[in-house]
Amino acid sequence: MTHQSPLARRHLRRNWFAFFGDYVFFGLGLTFASMTTTLPAFAATLTDNKVLIGAVSAVWTGGWLLPQVLAANYLSNKERKYPLMLKGMAIGRPIFPLFVVWLLLGGAQFPALTLILFLGMLGYFAATDAFVALTWFDLLGKTMSAQTRGKMIGIGQAVTGLTAIGAGAWIQWVLSPQGPGYPLNYIYILGLASLSFGLSALANVFIVEPPEAVSETRPTLRDYLPQLVQLWQGDGAFRRVTITRLLAGLGGLATTFYVVYATDSLHLPQSAIGWFATAATLGGASAGLLLGGAADRWGSHRVIQITCWVEFAIPIFALLCASGIFGASLPLVYPALYFLLGVFESSIMLGFLNFVLEIAPPSQRPTYMGLTNTLAGVMVLIPLVGGFILERTSYPVLFVLAAIGTLAGATLALTLPNPRPTAETTPLPDSHLAAPQAD
Repeated sequence: MTHQSPLARRHLRRNWFAFFGDYVFFGLGLTFASMTTTLPAFAATLTDNKVLIGAVSAVWTGGWLLPQVLAANYLSNKERKYPLMLKGMAIGRPIFPLFVVWLLLGGAQFPALTLILFLGMLGYFAATDAFVALTWFDLLGKTMSAQTRGKMIGIGQAVTGLTAIGAGAWIQWVLSPQGPGYPLNYIYILGLASLSFGLSALANVFIVEPPEAVSETRPTLRDYLPQLVQLWQGDGAFRRVTITRLLAGLGGLATTFYVVYATDSLHLPQSAIGWFATAATLGGASAGLLLGGAADRWGSHRVIQITCWVEFAIPIFALLCASGIFGASLPLVYPALYFLLGVFESSIMLGFLNFVLEIAPPSQRPTYMGLTNTLAGVMVLIPLVGGFILERTSYPVLFVLAAIGTLAGATLALTLPNPRPTAETTPLPDSHLAAPQAD
């Protein structure tokens, strides 16, 4: 550990709590506005078309991932990322409460228009937050070592899970027959999501950005694109972790439809969605407690390996549910699927994104993060493909295809190198793995 001045230590503590507060409140917001439970369930109240329901995940994923590589180029010569992050939040976060106002004004009486506005809202929120995320990751990389990041993310996941237990129980009540009824139930849910995202933005106000040298000029698009190709070809660790993430993402063929399958085919009540949300957040909390320590001790590559096999287990579990093996106990067992889903989805940052932060040279962090996320934007098509498959086949066929894709990702994950080279660990010949910064 390197010597730090008292001021530097105070800034480190302040940044730790600021990032922690953002992580917890944003995670709580995603419990209320969940891409796997409440959001597709709300879309299903507006349409029964499976492709349009799958568009919820597609719009969210595409809006968040696809713009990042261009945003990374814009940020490449910006010495100060903090003001840009706050501007991005100020522009993007208000769209959620505006949609809640639309519902309060009776928008649900016009389901087709509301669905269009809903998808547009999600796309706008995700696209603006994609820019925010790039600045956030760069600040996280500046201010914390790999070990400190792992601890913060792990504890953040655990606390988010504990707070979200109550949120999930409340969602279960608000969607039950004893709740306020439609559309007020979803107005409450999306309203609390808006509040949580606002508190998340407030926590970021307290971040202190340390100085760091950057390039004085930003490359033109003509120069920038060949640099991306060179990065892809020259860094084997980056290439392998991105392909692994894409293969694991094939689980998204079915992810959006697990909640629709539960309510439409297994005839579980709408109120069960609250238990699904609780189970998912408990999965995230468990992952934080266990995998945060694993990332700190053994490296982010171990987190990726563990969670990719968890992702493979999800469609296998769904197939077991479809087989009828659980009988009358199915309502008690099905939330376990969401527990596993929570473990995987809450660990993407702790595993995949933390891995990329570790291997990226400091001056190229936005480029590395932008490229890996934009390439992962291919996953925007996966929920739409899943809906197309489901319209023409059946849920078991969809689950089998998801299992095949995730098995390939889990297998490739076993070949990932340790991003923290030691005397016993040699990095791939064509990768430039950066050692973590000292606390």
